[in-house]
Parts: sequence; structure tokens; C-alpha cells
Amino acid sequence: MLTAIMDHQHFTAIHHSKEELLNLRKSLKTFTCPHCSSPLILKIGNIKIPHFAHTSKLPCILETKKETPDHIWSKALLYKRLSQLFQDVKLEYFVKEVQQIPDLLITERGYRIAIEIQCSTIPLSEIKERTEGFRIGNIHPIWILTQPLTIGTPLKLTSFQQGFIRFSEELHFYLLHFDPSNESFTIFPHLTPVSTNSFFFSKEIEIPLNTFTIPVSILPPDQAESLFLENWKRYREKWINNKIQFSSARRDPFLSEVYREGDTFLYLPLFIGLPVIPHMTLIKTHPLQWQYYIWKDVLKKSPYFTREMIYSAFMRRLENGSIETRNFPLHSTGSSIKKLINDYLCLLEKLEIIQKKRGKGYKLTAKWICPKTFIDYQQHEHDLFPKLKHILKKD
Repeated sequence: MLTAIMDHQHFTAIHHSKEELLNLRKSLKTFTCPHCSSPLILKIGNIKIPHFAHTSKLPCILETKKETPDHIWSKALLYKRLSQLFQDVKLEYFVKEVQQIPDLLITERGYRIAIEIQCSTIPLSEIKERTEGFRIGNIHPIWILTQPLTIGTPLKLTSFQQGFIRFSEELHFYLLHFDPSNESFTIFPHLTPVSTNSFFFSKEIEIPLNTFTIPVSILPPDQAESLFLENWKRYREKWINNKIQFSSARRDPFLSEVYREGDTFLYLPLFIGLPVIPHMTLIKTHPLQWQYYIWKDVLKKSPYFTREMIYSAFMRRLENGSIETRNFPLHSTGSSIKKLINDYLCLLEKLEIIQKKRGKGYKLTAKWICPKTFIDYQQHEHDLFPKLKHILKKD
């Protein structure tokens, strides 16, 4: 922790040089915890920046927050920067009405913002609970991930790191990351999954700490989905081949369902497994799988169908575990699923796979006939994929 009570006043370690703090410690000043009033010791070492620690083992809400050197350093850096932007920035302030201590609390014209810095892995349920707690207290929470990332193309994110993905109209699904060693933020915009843990993204946005603002002020980036589109077909084929090579119909519920339905898994139509940008990022289950369920449960069975029928079938699959969403504690998933289904139907309509009828209904333009040979399937790819690429680029 970076704050303490000294001489009945709040004292913040980062406001003073290392030499000043050493002299202060030699003066035998006493420090106490602002939350539990227990004695504190001022630690001045070579690994962590100067900070306070409890001398007793009595329980304290601050002691439950195990802080790494990166966490303490990130907190100090952000405190200095945000103090340049706002008059009222508090470190480690206990918000009584929500019983939480955010790393930083900004108060501006009666509006409060809680900054939470996260380096270590904790249950995503805890992040969701704390987020909801802040919102109940009319405090806007901003979570900042500082945990090191495996950066490449595609970007690989653990389930925990995916929990920090959020959504905006300009950036779609994106990740905000802070690197305290470089004193800079990076935004990875337009995250689009190609597997459970791998995401394509448009060009990352670098924001030096000394230009960082709240709200984050940036120019909307180009969507730059060409790299993703060029590789989409290859990643779709890779997923199918992995299913065939490493799974069996007896052990894989999805494959078993495909075969029982009488469909040929290798020759499923290309309009099953489409990249539905941007909301498919919400779904952990591969697009080929969840779109097949829509095809099997509704499109093949009903001469005419509606969005409501597809939404109901989709939700039944969610409830029985056939379809799984990603855990995004910072993003509400309710309306996004309806947007996902709507976008998928719009894409099918543009591809002339379905046709809108009078009222709210749709119908298939033609019955799918499974190709008898690989050459026939290649012709299907030749007919559909260029059209899909053109539509996605145009959108």
C-alpha cells in the first residue's frame, strides 16, 4: 500500500523522494493503516517502490490485496498522470457504501470513477462481483490489465485475459493493456476469434502514459479486416481437420449430432461457419458449430422461420451447454446475442441463402444438396467465398 496516516494526516509515499523517505524513517515517525488503524512499517528497497506494510497479522481489507511490484508501480504511475487531469484523485480509498477499496478513485463534478489495476490472475467471478458493486454505488469502474501478454498474429489470450475484453461502437470488441515498464497503454481493437484463445485484430493503438486521458481519446482505427478475411477459410478448414483427426463421433457430441442428422461434416456448406463480425467474439463455441445448430434446429426444419424462432433455439442450446459464451465480466451479453443473430441473418440474406418474406419471416432460397465429390465442393467454395469476401469488405 502507498498511503498511511502520519501525524493524523494522510501521507502518500509516492509524493516523496527515496532520500526523503529514508530520513523520515530514521526520525522514528509512526505510521498507521487508514483502514484498520494498525501499525505500518515503511519499506524502502530495491525491487518495489517505497510502500507500507502491516506489522501485525490482524485482518485488514488491504492485506487481502496481494500486490506485485508491477501493481504498485502501475498504481504510482497512474496516480501521477491522473492527478494532472483531475483535482480529486485518491489512492486506496475505502468506499464505505460499497465496502471496496479501488486502487484509485476519481471524483469529478459529483461523478466517480474507480480505477482497478490487475496483474495477477483472480477468478473472473470476483471481477464481475466487484464491478457490479461499484455500479450499484453509482461508481463507473475501469479495469486495467497489466499482466504480460503473448503478442503475435493472431493474439493469444488466456481465459482470464479475455475477461478484460470490452465493447465500443468504434473499436468493437477490444482489449486495453498497460505496460508499466514502457509507461504506455496498448489497445487491441476489433478482436475477432479464430479459435478459443486466438484473435485477429486491426492495428494496435499505442498511447503513451503522458497522453492518456479518461475517457480514452483516440481516433477510430481502420477496421483492417483484410488479414483476418484472407486467413478465415484456412482457420475454418483447420478447425474441421482437427475435429476429424482428434475427435470421434462417439466421444464428441457435436460430431455425433452431425452424423445422426445425416450430414457430411467435411462438406458442410460454407454459409455454416461464417465470420459474423463483430459480435461472434462473444461466443466461445466455434462459429461452424453454433451456426450448424441454427441450420439443424430451424432452417432445415421450417419452410418459413423468424428471428424469434432462431433466437429461442439458440437460447435452448445455451441452456443445455451445446453453445458456450465467453466470460466477459465488463460487458453485458444480453442484447449482443440478439445482435449476433440479426447480423448472421443479414449476412445470409446478402449471400442470397435466405430470402425475406412479407412480415417477419424468411425462407431458404434453395435446398442444400451435399456435394458428391471434392471437386463439386470446390465449386461451391468458388461460387460463395468471393461473394462473402466482397460483402464483408463492403460492410
